[in-house]
Parts: sequence; C-alpha cells; structure tokens
Amino acid sequence: MFDERKIMLRNLFRLCIAPLIFILSAQYALGFTLTPMRSVLTLPTDVGGKTLILNNPRKSDLPVVFEIFERKVNEDGSEEAVPVDESFVIFPPQAVVPARKKQAVRVQWVGGALSQSRSFILFARELPLSLSGQEQSGIKTVLRVGATIHVTGRGFTSKPELVSYHPEKEGVVISVANRGNEYVYINDLGFKFGNQNVGGSDLASAAGRTLLPPGVIRTFTVGGVRGTPELKFKK
Repeated sequence: MFDERKIMLRNLFRLCIAPLIFILSAQYALGFTLTPMRSVLTLPTDVGGKTLILNNPRKSDLPVVFEIFERKVNEDGSEEAVPVDESFVIFPPQAVVPARKKQAVRVQWVGGALSQSRSFILFARELPLSLSGQEQSGIKTVLRVGATIHVTGRGFTSKPELVSYHPEKEGVVISVANRGNEYVYINDLGFKFGNQNVGGSDLASAAGRTLLPPGVIRTFTVGGVRGTPELKFKK
C-alpha cells in the first residue's frame, strides 16, 4: 500500500512538473538576440559609430530599452558595471520591434579622446509591457541580452606580461598584467609549462572571465601543470 502511494505521488508530480518545464522552455525559446556579440570602434575611423541588429523571433511585438555600461574588471575576474550613458549616443534609445522582425541600433562614441581602450556592454532590456492593452496573468519572464563594445584608438597595442607565479597543489597560480593601452582576451594568450602548452579555451576555462583591459592584473590557477610558466602572445 505504501509503495502504491509513493508511485501515485511520483506520477502526479511528473504530470504537474512536465507542463511547467514545457512553459519555461517555451519562454526561453522565445528569447531575442543582439548581434554582433562583440564590436570594436576604432577612433577616428569609427567616429560615426557602429550598427548592431536586434532580432525578435517572437510572434508578438517586443518593447525594449537600450542601456550601456562600462566593464570594470577586478583581479579575480569579477566585474562591475558602471553606467556611462553620457559617453554614447544610442539610436534609437528604445524601440518596439515588430514580431519576427529586426531592429537596427546605432552606437556612437561621444566620450572624447582616449589614452587607452575602454570596454563596455550594451544591453537590450525587455520592458514588461502589455502592448495588447489586456492584463496578463501568471509569471512573465523579462529578458536582457548584451553585446560587448570596445572603444579603442588607431595604433593602440596590448602588452600582456607575466607578473608573478607560484605552485600549489592543484597547479600553478599565475598573475598576468596588461601593460599596453589596448584590451586583450586571455584566450588569445598561451603559456608553456615545461613541455606542456596551455592556451585558447583551456586557458580561458582556467581564468573564468577572459577580458584583460589596460592596466588590469588577473590572477588565476592553471590546473594540472608544473614548472615555470613562459608567456606566449601573438597579436
């Protein structure tokens, strides 16, 4: 009797949870995209800005607002997002993208001359509005998608440098600095530990977040290696 009751409860749970999983999957399947995911504005060439495309695959109109933040990277890879709306002109600042249509958004730098590159993230944030005029019941998932915007200058260069390292049980802890005035991604670097090379996606996986702006030091552990690291970088 006890086993039959357990089976009945288990089947009831499955019947209840299956529609919920379907609903959540359907909601996330109706996400929108912002492309390209990474853009570079090189001054003065790109003084007029760059265009990104927001794609709305839904069967309903999509109201969004565009917001931009500077990416401040800490040594452990965590990031802080600082609002910098005054440094850009974004057109349109908000939009209603028709169902199954695309919307172009122009991003223009107006923050003045640069001494080093700066990195930002442009968000398209869905507005929780009912465009039909009818109230909607239930949980509404509000999505936000982002794309990285780098603003740099012609002739800027990145100069990654191994600052320090020390062995530990899991591998070798390394600290890498960017001494140049141009951003670099850690997955573009490589390290040689004795006869073992680590780079690309493996190094990115060890670092977690991979953006290394000018003047920033990143410290992380490269697992499963031994010996003195030798930095390898080709721009």
